Amino acid sequence: MQTILFVSPTGTLDNGAEVSVFNLMKFLVNEGYKIINVAPTQQKNVENEYSKKFTEYGIDCVLINTQRWWWEDAPGHLFGNEIERAASYREAINKITCLIEENNVDLVISNTVNIFQGALAAALMKRPHFWLIHEFPENEFSYYIDKLDFIDDYSTEIFAVNGQLSDKIIELFPNRKIKSFAPYTEIETQKLSIGKQQRIVSIGRISERKNQLELIQTFEKLNRSDVELVFIGGWDEAYKKKCVDYIKMKHLKKIRFLGNKENPWDELTNKDICVFPSAMETFGLVYVEALLNGIPVILSDNPGHSSAYEMFKFGQMYQVGNIDQLTILIENKLDNFGQAKKESSDFILEAKNIYKLSVVYSEIIESIATQSNYQKNSVQHIKNLLTLNENKSKLSRLELKVRRKIQRIIYRLLKK
Repeated sequence: MQTILFVSPTGTLDNGAEVSVFNLMKFLVNEGYKIINVAPTQQKNVENEYSKKFTEYGIDCVLINTQRWWWEDAPGHLFGNEIERAASYREAINKITCLIEENNVDLVISNTVNIFQGALAAALMKRPHFWLIHEFPENEFSYYIDKLDFIDDYSTEIFAVNGQLSDKIIELFPNRKIKSFAPYTEIETQKLSIGKQQRIVSIGRISERKNQLELIQTFEKLNRSDVELVFIGGWDEAYKKKCVDYIKMKHLKKIRFLGNKENPWDELTNKDICVFPSAMETFGLVYVEALLNGIPVILSDNPGHSSAYEMFKFGQMYQVGNIDQLTILIENKLDNFGQAKKESSDFILEAKNIYKLSVVYSEIIESIATQSNYQKNSVQHIKNLLTLNENKSKLSRLELKVRRKIQRIIYRLLKK
């Protein structure tokens, strides 16, 4: 039985990268693979709700307490000082190498460009390593352009989300064959509740990146008293305040924030349309979920949405920032709702055929089954330097001193 070790980005299931590859892991378990998932935690617990979810599906989940999980210059707060973070990185690499050795792991897969520990651990243990890239090298993720040589050196295979991201990664690695995948969300088409009025619904965290203020400004321009605007998802406090302040300043009515919901699609009705105004996405899983539920949808033309749209070619797109264009599209969708709803309902079966896990992950699944042998890397010559744990080395020195002291005492006793 082949054993695969995944290194995950966040240790939470509130983002597309984690959710989609969790579904891939479940698929691989059903195919007979042994799967181990390694994820970060800043707690001292060895189990939490996240790890229990994996265990429930036969996936071993190992949580590593860490000072810093992503690259130093990746987005996110830097805890501790540089020395402490370096020690934490080494400890994580050491733990992953031990897991590889103890479980006779055949393949390591890093599920984000933002982490490097799995790549190094795989090289130190002479195992092949796959890198899955979900992030466009732009804005907060532009930092990884400086790390392309490392990614190239420490990856047996590189995969990127298909569409515009895959095209971009191909440009960045002209001498590599880049393979692709589409993030997969496991969702069953559900019967929508009966709605009392037409609503515009947007699902996703209220944040600058999701760009909900643009939709609020569009709703203002629509000026429709017969329509409600509903946001489903948690929020970044500062951006939520920005949205609420605008609503108050413009005296807008019929706008609601429902907060985070375990299954947001339970909140949708048969009179809703979905609008997703994100300024940036990697793919656009909520767009796919809307299609699978037969809900008329409008989405922005950011690169991730465009990649998803290329797969399905269904729904309507508008140019990010073009409020006039979005207003017209929403107006038409509301006024011709019956036809839009019928077309969306009729498309469900086709969407399901396009969006099968075995299809969207076909290149990864095939590469796992036919993986090439490990390409020797010289980093193995400094394994001790990269995995040495300072605390353990101090303990070892203390143990040695104690043993020597005991030996001296025994020697003196014997002389007597």
